[in-house]
Amino acid sequence: RLRQDAAPHTSGSRSEGAMVNTGKNYPIELGWAFLLVVGYLVRVAFVSIRLPGAIGILLVGFAFSHFMQEDILENRNDLQRFAFLLVLLNAGFEVSIRRLRPAILLISLLPGLVEMAGIAGLAMLTHDVGIREGLVLGCVLFPLGEGLVIPKMNEFKAAYPDHALPRVTLTWAPLEATLALSFFSFLSSVSSSLTEGQLSPVLLVMEVVVRLVATVAAGGFVGAGAGWVLSHTSKITVRKKRIFTGSAVEAFLLVLGLGFGGFGLAEVVPNGFGPESKLFDPDLFVIAIGSSFSDVANPTVLHNVEGFLAGIWVFGSIILFSMLGSRTEVQVFEHFPQILPFMLFGVACRFVGLCVAVPLAQRLGKHSPFAPKKMLLEILFLFLCSLPRATLQGALGAQPVQDNFFSHLGEQGKAWRQFIGQGSRLYIITFSILGSLLLEFLGPKLLLATADKTRRRAMSSAMPAIDEEHASCAPSQIGSPFFTESTPLSPTAGHRSPLSNGAAATSAAATSPSSAAEALSVTMAGEEDAPAEDTEWERQESNWDTFLSESGGERGLDSAHAAEHCILYRAETQ
Repeated sequence: RLRQDAAPHTSGSRSEGAMVNTGKNYPIELGWAFLLVVGYLVRVAFVSIRLPGAIGILLVGFAFSHFMQEDILENRNDLQRFAFLLVLLNAGFEVSIRRLRPAILLISLLPGLVEMAGIAGLAMLTHDVGIREGLVLGCVLFPLGEGLVIPKMNEFKAAYPDHALPRVTLTWAPLEATLALSFFSFLSSVSSSLTEGQLSPVLLVMEVVVRLVATVAAGGFVGAGAGWVLSHTSKITVRKKRIFTGSAVEAFLLVLGLGFGGFGLAEVVPNGFGPESKLFDPDLFVIAIGSSFSDVANPTVLHNVEGFLAGIWVFGSIILFSMLGSRTEVQVFEHFPQILPFMLFGVACRFVGLCVAVPLAQRLGKHSPFAPKKMLLEILFLFLCSLPRATLQGALGAQPVQDNFFSHLGEQGKAWRQFIGQGSRLYIITFSILGSLLLEFLGPKLLLATADKTRRRAMSSAMPAIDEEHASCAPSQIGSPFFTESTPLSPTAGHRSPLSNGAAATSAAATSPSSAAEALSVTMAGEEDAPAEDTEWERQESNWDTFLSESGGERGLDSAHAAEHCILYRAETQ
């Protein structure tokens, strides 16, 4: 019956002025085999030549669109939603309420808000749309690619363990993603065809406030409860027998299930303001679960859950970007001249926002990680970190078409929905390649330029050795049971503090070639011969340690420490 229904099926995302695509009748297993095997191999090939793996998967999805299996085509939107839920859950894990200080909030939110406002204003001036339509476009286009930036920051953090800028970015990236997702949820509630025209402006504002409070409270309660239970599984017994095994996979499955449950529950519980109004926001509900869970769960449980999530994201990213690639036609490049002004003006607004936010953050914090004499170079590094984009553009770009945004505008609303989808795809193709390459080749130079002169040589020498260690530990390994349930990754069984210089040198010497040992020995020698007076580097390092202690500790600031934990894990096992 499904095949009979799917035979004349056309993709919903292509129904508005796009090429009609009919699914092919062959076993669904072959379709999944093509996506998983070819998608992963192409992803690995792109990463090996320092290109974003997401672009390779997009190309695989585009090729698959010409012979897409009919059942996969039928359920393409649901598959994308599943992958999007993983994005939401990961964003929640990276946001800790206890570390939200004014300085870090300013760096994380102000530049993105300035870019979103700039894109919205340009849309209103050049395309004669309202502020709501402009903000939806800006909200889709402005967020950085968390899935591209965070892995690169982990590499920089391993190569430059004492530098503050990678740590700042590891905090900033998930907060900006959370801002984009939360604000898009608000815009969705006032733009979707399901809610347009149902409530007066006053009732609409009241509904948004009630939904926000209820979502954060309910999601926080569920996440905190799960964090406490999974951290005390040994104490939960029936007739002196443990109910839970306490394994890492058990914790991950329960948290993932709660995320699915919260997302689904938010779509069915009414709030009484209107026939289609809901009490909870699905996206924010999942983020609240992840955030409260990460605050309450002990470090070992949290690390295990994050490790499995990193592993399953390999599968999720193939689904998300292949489905997005299957919606892309070559004709999308015809719209590049219309999108280019938004790209240029948006990144210009981003740079202006950083030029305002970084000096203000330095004044707000008593112990700022920024050096006044090198602030411009630090701003340039943060600007490069904002350029790679893919994940949220892929997740949000198709929502206006799927939810029929701006239906009250008729043909103009239809054209604007198409424009948003085209812009998101062009942003992914352009910025995921160009932004990643700029960050790859210019990022290390800026980090060296902003470091203390006494350690530039040692850091530059140590970087290839540490990169070699990091390359041997693929991100997918972190999701492996051998990595999460065997030997603990650190002497404190999950503690997330960075390796000290001595420990880093010992670990690298135990696992690296002789060149790595020699390179790291330069750092140790430099420390022994360092002058007694404080250097600028030591001042930054001391300020960053104090800043961390004032911001609720370092555990919440670090997202994933693949390189560090991999080096330490191999040192312990050997």
